[in-house]
Amino acid sequence: MIRFLSYSLLFVSLCQFNLVAQNYNACVVNKAIHIVVLGSSTAAGSGPSSIDSAWVNRYRRHIQTINPQNQVTNLGVGGTTTYHIMPDWFSDTTRPTRTTTKNISQAVRLGADAVIINMPSNDASNGFTVAEQLSNFRTIKAVADSFNIKLWVCTTQPRSFSAAKKQIQIEVRDSILAEYGPNSIDFWNGIADSNNIIKTIYNSGDNVHLNGLAHRELNERVIQKLIPNFLVDTLSYADFSIRMIIPENNCGDSSEQVAFIVSNFGPTSLFPLSITVETTRNNQTTSNSLILPANLNSCASDTVFYSLNTYAGGTFQVSAFLNSADTISTNDTTNLTQIERIKVPTIISNDNYHCPTDSAHLTASTLANNSVFWYNSSISSIPIHKGNNLSFLPTNIQTDVYVEAVAGPLHFSENFDLTRVTTTNWNGQMFDIIPKDTLTIDSLEIPINTIGNQKVVAYYRYGSHKNFENNIASWTYWGIDSVSVSAAGDVMPLNYSDLQLIPNDTFAVYIHLLNPSARLAYQTSSSSVFSNSKLDVPSGSGIANTFGTIYHPRNFSGIIHYHYGFNPNGDCQSPRIKVSAIQSTPYLYLGNDTAISATDSLVLNPVGFSNYNWSTGDTTNQIVLNSSNLGIGIHTINLTALDSLGCMNRDTIVVTISNLTNVISHESQTFSISPNPTSGLLKINGELDKLSSILVYNSHGKLILETKQASKEIDLSHLSKGMYFISLHVNSQFYSEKIILK
Repeated sequence: MIRFLSYSLLFVSLCQFNLVAQNYNACVVNKAIHIVVLGSSTAAGSGPSSIDSAWVNRYRRHIQTINPQNQVTNLGVGGTTTYHIMPDWFSDTTRPTRTTTKNISQAVRLGADAVIINMPSNDASNGFTVAEQLSNFRTIKAVADSFNIKLWVCTTQPRSFSAAKKQIQIEVRDSILAEYGPNSIDFWNGIADSNNIIKTIYNSGDNVHLNGLAHRELNERVIQKLIPNFLVDTLSYADFSIRMIIPENNCGDSSEQVAFIVSNFGPTSLFPLSITVETTRNNQTTSNSLILPANLNSCASDTVFYSLNTYAGGTFQVSAFLNSADTISTNDTTNLTQIERIKVPTIISNDNYHCPTDSAHLTASTLANNSVFWYNSSISSIPIHKGNNLSFLPTNIQTDVYVEAVAGPLHFSENFDLTRVTTTNWNGQMFDIIPKDTLTIDSLEIPINTIGNQKVVAYYRYGSHKNFENNIASWTYWGIDSVSVSAAGDVMPLNYSDLQLIPNDTFAVYIHLLNPSARLAYQTSSSSVFSNSKLDVPSGSGIANTFGTIYHPRNFSGIIHYHYGFNPNGDCQSPRIKVSAIQSTPYLYLGNDTAISATDSLVLNPVGFSNYNWSTGDTTNQIVLNSSNLGIGIHTINLTALDSLGCMNRDTIVVTISNLTNVISHESQTFSISPNPTSGLLKINGELDKLSSILVYNSHGKLILETKQASKEIDLSHLSKGMYFISLHVNSQFYSEKIILK
């Protein structure tokens, strides 16, 4: 029978959706924008160890997360001054000539929507005054305004200068902040120290340029200006879009939250929007309708949350579309998204009952491909045992542990993303991987420049590739994988056998395409080492197919997938349940020691046990004790029997049988003997003048001491430690007491 999953609307929230954790309006995703950067060495990327860390490149990556079609064109060149970026028509024979391929006129020709000027210090270095710098900025702004180009101006930056030039820098900084206000970007405060030079933590080492940490800060300051918000306009006609956000879960959930983001690129909406959500599982499709209320403002987004039951795991295909009558219909439907979920594991375990001093044996069961972990508490992160069975010697009457089932691999998976702008296409590359921890290489992804079906051959060796580039005997064949390349530069996954690496053990990889005329893609750059918390990847070498000419350095472009460590959480866990090891508590009790006359009988009848074994030789649950079967004297009766758990229980009762007709009741308190237990000397309290004799018996009922004197004390210190019985005779009656000699 096919079951339909149950889906329901959780709630609708009219909260503003902030894209990329910033207050961008919704319209920024609807238009591709072009930003041109004019500047000198800071804009060009001088200072950081990697050009990827320069603020312009960081900012380009950022705005392309908003819209992949966004562009940032960098016209920055080291040594540039404000005169170099003046418009083509500008001329001043006493100052540097404008560079027509790197100036504001070139930005106009490129169709810029916005221009960012980043001139750190070259004008002051050349002795140009504050007034002429500000005049140049105003001329550039006038050109930008005439072409409806928005302009942002970065302040000067600190530099190791003379006092006079520092003062120029400071005055230009203050003038930019005052004149351009919200369109100024502060690249000084927080970067400069109290002496108006670069702070040590931001200095690249030459006292002029900023390092990668500083460029990261500059990028954040540019992002905070929210430039895309000022470059887009509301459409004059109705247009809505919808996109979907899926939680990054592996484990199924009975109410997994799928978010649908509805954006309005046109005028404010005065009517509600209906959304149809379609979900397919096991070839069965269900449809549900959601309602987004009215008044969705221009360039605003609202979020509808949808509850999807993925608890049973499997493959779910989800899409949604807007039931709207807007102008552009192509953005009214989300992509068909496939969701893979693991079924939530189940775990079954029962409490264990065990006998005292025995080990407890707990057992849990789950699916064959799941793992079982045991914990000391419901919140412990470190398991005490892995496996379906747990045995231990409890330390108290009840010991609680917790057990859960885990699905998925028991390690941590990561990737080192080294994809970058490629500058070289060649058929072969060697590179080294140096792990900082024990880990396993799972797979690789590399860009391939030749379209079509390609076969990718891989070799490896333990040790660096350097000095072994042409030594085929030093390499081990790793495998060959087939890929289909749709567009030049596509990053393709490669799967070979897993290889385990140990810390600081260099591992070299050689990759080439089987087709000699096909091409890989990587980067030509200066030597460097790229690192994350687990790997170092130094610059490698280009190698002609196969084991041919060497080109060094070449930087690997691609992704390295690997796993490491021990992760008891896997991909998905069952609820953690409590399991108890409960110790059987002995309760076999034959009663208090007692005395009877020769004419009486005593019935012992403990119930609820099995396998009775009396010291009298009886095996029934009930026995009768009297003078005819035991005789006159003190008798120790032992019983062993099994309880309902099969645990052995024991108890002893001492019965004194006397010819005397009467027995003094213990409750009468006529006599008392203390202390008990005793180290030897006993005190007897009561009507001593009535005592006729004192008798002492050992645990076997043998008389070992008798005195006819009525005494307040009796010394047993000469006897061995153990159990004894004292009988006090009073005329025709007696009082009997068990004594422990320690």
